[in-house]
Amino acid sequence: MKNAVLQIMNYAAVYRGNFMESLTALDERLKEKDTVTIYLFCKDAEKAAKIWIDDMVSAGDIVRFLSDDHKADVRLIKDLIREYNVKLIHTHFLTMPQFLSIYCANRRSNLPIVMHMHNHSKKAGNIIKRKISHFIYRKCYMVACSKSVYDSLIRDYPKNKKCYIDNGVYFERLEKFETLDKRDFGVSEDEKLLLIFGFDFYRKGVDLAIKAVSDLRKAGLKYSLLVSLSTNFEEAESNVKKILGEVPDWIKLIKARSDVASFYNAVDMFLSPSREEGLPYSVIEAEYSRCNVVLSNISAQIHLKLKYGVWFKKDDPEDLKNAILKAEKLREEKLNNMDSVKEFMRENYSLSKWVDEVVELYGSILS
Repeated sequence: MKNAVLQIMNYAAVYRGNFMESLTALDERLKEKDTVTIYLFCKDAEKAAKIWIDDMVSAGDIVRFLSDDHKADVRLIKDLIREYNVKLIHTHFLTMPQFLSIYCANRRSNLPIVMHMHNHSKKAGNIIKRKISHFIYRKCYMVACSKSVYDSLIRDYPKNKKCYIDNGVYFERLEKFETLDKRDFGVSEDEKLLLIFGFDFYRKGVDLAIKAVSDLRKAGLKYSLLVSLSTNFEEAESNVKKILGEVPDWIKLIKARSDVASFYNAVDMFLSPSREEGLPYSVIEAEYSRCNVVLSNISAQIHLKLKYGVWFKKDDPEDLKNAILKAEKLREEKLNNMDSVKEFMRENYSLSKWVDEVVELYGSILS
C-alpha cells in the first residue's frame, strides 16, 4: 500500500489561488516518491469552492470535507488515516475546534502533525486559553511562511519544534492574462491606475490608500484606485463612505478574478499598505508583473526581495502618498528591465524551491 499525506485546510476561496497551486505542486512531487495526497477541506468549501474542487475530483484527486460535527469529523479523519495509510498530517488555517477533531482522531495513531502558520501567531490574552493551546499544539511541528511569522512562533510557542519556509509563487499562472485597457475600468488613459486587494478592508490598509490617493487628487494629480473584492462589496462601500462621505468616481470597487495577472499588468501600481501579513503572495506576484509595487514596512514585507519595491512607514498615509510618487518615477525603468525582474523573482520565490524545502522537512520528520 502507498503512503499518504493528509492535507487539512480551512480554505474556501472562490478561486484556487497560489495556495492551492502550491499544494498541487507538492502533490506532484510526492507522487514521484510513491506518496498520495488526501485533501480534507472545511465544510464551507463544498459550496464556495465547488467549481475548482469539482475539477480536482474529475482529475482523480482524493477530496473530502469536514462537517463541523466533532464526532463525525473525528470518525472521518480516523477512517482516512486507516484507509490511505496516512503517515503525516499537514494543516492550514485551522480553527481550534477544527484542530481538536484532528487531535482526538490522532491520539492512537500518533502521526506527526505539521502546522503551517500562514499568519503571525497572536498570543492569547487569557492565560487559560494560552495553556490550552500550548497543550493541544504541543506535539506539532510548526512551519512559518516567513521569518517574521517564525519570530512570532519563537515568542509564543518556544517549546515546539519549528522552522520557516518562505512562500513560493506559481509564476506560470502569471504568464497567461487578458490584456485590459484602462478604459475597461472607466478610467481615462492619462490617469495613473492603482490596484489594491480589499477583502479585509482595514488589515489590508485600504483606508490608508484611499486617504493617500485623495490627497494626490486634491493636489491636481490624476489617480484612480481599483479595489478588488471577491465578497463584502456592501461593507467596502460603507467603509469608503465613512472616510470620504461618498464613493467617488475615482474609486472602482471591482470583482476579483482568477487570472489576477490581468489586473497586475493593466495597472501602473499595486499597493500593499497592509497592517499585518504573513508573507503576501500578491506583492511577489505584482513585482513579477508590469506594475510597480508600494508596500508598508511591516515585518513581513520589509525583508521581501524586490528590485523595484518602494516601502513606506506603516499607518502613515502621507508617507504612502510620497511612496506612490517615488514609485511612479521608477515605472519606465522597471518596464525596460522586465526580463531581469522575472529572473530575480524566480530565483528567490519559485514554487519548486518551496516544494523542495517542504519535502525535505517531511523526510526529516519521518526519518
